[in-house]
Amino acid sequence: MDSNKRLEVLTRQLCAANITAGKTASNSSTNGPELLDAQSLQQICPKQLADVLVHDNPDVRNAVFEMLKEDLFKPNYYQSMMDFREQTLQRLKRFVSTDFCGRKFDVRDYLNDPRRFMALLECLSYSDYSMAIKAGVHFTLCGGTICKLGTAKHHEAYLPRMNTLDLPGCFGMTELGHGSNVMGIETTAVYDSRSQEFVINTPNNEASKYWIGGSGQHGKLCAVFAQLTVNNKWEGPHVFMVRIRDDQGRITPGVRIKDHGPKMGLNGVDNGQIWFDNVRTSRDAMLDRFASVDAQGNYSSPIPTVSARFGTMVGGLTTGRILIGQGAVTACMIGTTIAIRYSVQRPQFGDKLIMDYLSHQRRLLPGLAVTYAMQLGMKRLKVAAFDTPKPDGKFVHVLSAGLKAAATWSRVEILQNCRECCGGMGFLAANKIGPMKTDMDVDVTFEGDNTVMMQQVARALLDDRATSRLNSVGPFDRVALAASSFITNQQLHKLLALHEQHLVVTIRDAMQSAASGASGRNAAAAAQAAFDDNLDLVVELGWAHVEKLCMGYMIDEARAAPAGAGAGIGALAQLFAATRIEKRAAR
Repeated sequence: MDSNKRLEVLTRQLCAANITAGKTASNSSTNGPELLDAQSLQQICPKQLADVLVHDNPDVRNAVFEMLKEDLFKPNYYQSMMDFREQTLQRLKRFVSTDFCGRKFDVRDYLNDPRRFMALLECLSYSDYSMAIKAGVHFTLCGGTICKLGTAKHHEAYLPRMNTLDLPGCFGMTELGHGSNVMGIETTAVYDSRSQEFVINTPNNEASKYWIGGSGQHGKLCAVFAQLTVNNKWEGPHVFMVRIRDDQGRITPGVRIKDHGPKMGLNGVDNGQIWFDNVRTSRDAMLDRFASVDAQGNYSSPIPTVSARFGTMVGGLTTGRILIGQGAVTACMIGTTIAIRYSVQRPQFGDKLIMDYLSHQRRLLPGLAVTYAMQLGMKRLKVAAFDTPKPDGKFVHVLSAGLKAAATWSRVEILQNCRECCGGMGFLAANKIGPMKTDMDVDVTFEGDNTVMMQQVARALLDDRATSRLNSVGPFDRVALAASSFITNQQLHKLLALHEQHLVVTIRDAMQSAASGASGRNAAAAAQAAFDDNLDLVVELGWAHVEKLCMGYMIDEARAAPAGAGAGIGALAQLFAATRIEKRAAR
């Protein structure tokens, strides 16, 4: 079925009107305002819509897609885990050796050309998520950390060999006993002034580095987060580049690694657990852009406090978080494309297409709208993070945390609906939805646990000074809908904003009430206890904020885009907001 025919079927379902000889039935209703204007949907241009969804570097992306057509990148669901790992490594070697529009991938573009850096890595998830994650760990987490926290000596020592995969890297932050609480990691790095070395140790099993991608089999270099002590003074977490295997692939002295083996999915990535026993690294092994130890053993940093330094150390995680969120949106694009194309061609009980059943529409079309909303949200996030001369760090953190959580949680729901709406065909590995579901299930807890991410979003809103001036949502704030034939995007956006405001005021008042009977630290503790007692509303507030922002971005994009794209985005914006309001109202 060609794109125009598919569009005709979808239009019929979106506007609940019969299309006959190119004309639509009247949209007048005696039952209240309608959501969609069928006439405006006739303006939709699939090509213009597709162009809007591509954020940047279209030629570079197309070059990657051409490479992904090679036999090496075809899935093989019959191979063993070890063969899959080797295939993933060989795929990445092909990736780094390929010229994309005049030059190869370069990890230094993490700083020099971040949009190109991300565009190249994003494209890998269209083929295989194991390849995308192994590349992300190596280039973004390990390589990006070197770029951001290291200096010229580190860039020269490591990055050229990382570009060719001669020096496979991994990222040693998470510990068995410390996932979200990175500040509490227990791995230690003590400076020995006599030898001018750092001594890295794992003091107990809970301090072992855990789920470290790339460490199980291929990794040779690890960016190790450890608590630094210099001259008996604790200086907080810092990053040290530690060789865990030599150039021949042998584990280095003092290092112990356990391969995690088979997992629920993502078995092309060799995750492992690492222990360090008096591993000595040179003074230059510490990434020292923001803190250094001189030859005499004197520690110095332009950042005065441990907490502020820690914020700088983990600030580089934003890029990885954006890539995880974008990967989830990409999966939703793939899943909804497969399921909707199948549904507008598959008849059941005679000639009636399964997409013509309301139950089918209600399962797939809201997911399509959410996918567009999240993709346009990611577009705005990338502009804020990478295209702004002086990025607003707080805004970027809040939006990246919220979008990562919302996109990955949405992916879980959308892919499940896509799988079910394809029936048995959706269960076949060859049809991609199933493997994506199992491979990507980890994205809701890595690069920031989603519940924690939404708490960070809510906390930022509650800490905003403007929050203290908000009033409860009263009857005069409610949007009047009955006076018009159609509900506008602006009205729906207002409803989403009022929902967010209601949650902010509810949580704020609970915290203020709890703190009112105490003072000093006791008041702060009481407010925190009230926050914890309302965590269900806190997470809901994170959702409300993301949904409000994404709806606003869709409205802006519908206005700015060419008419053929704007009509489609406008219709999907209405569906997005209406289904979000319906979903929240049911709670």
